Amino acid sequence: MQTNNPLSTANPEWGFWGTSVRSDYNAQMVWDAMSKLLAERFNLTPEHARDLLDARFGRHLADELSFIKGGPVSPEAIAEHIDNILKDRSWKEYFRKAINDTKAA
Repeated sequence: MQTNNPLSTANPEWGFWGTSVRSDYNAQMVWDAMSKLLAERFNLTPEHARDLLDARFGRHLADELSFIKGGPVSPEAIAEHIDNILKDRSWKEYFRKAINDTKAA
């Protein structure tokens, strides 16, 4: 069985981590929650989840967390928000393309 332990960012200045820090999120909590969510929902390895979050996609995803009412204060709030944005066809396609690009790299 594949492990689902998040890997640390390789891009602490930019991507999801850097944007989370600049947005005053609890960077470690949102990183771990999003890493696990991506790995579980999209069958990604921890490496793929890290690479996806470290890329431009991750920066945009961290920006999107600012739209969570009350902020990204828990893994549950983050998961609910991601479920909601994935109902939008353009977001769903954006996820699909970013994931495919990451897996192909």
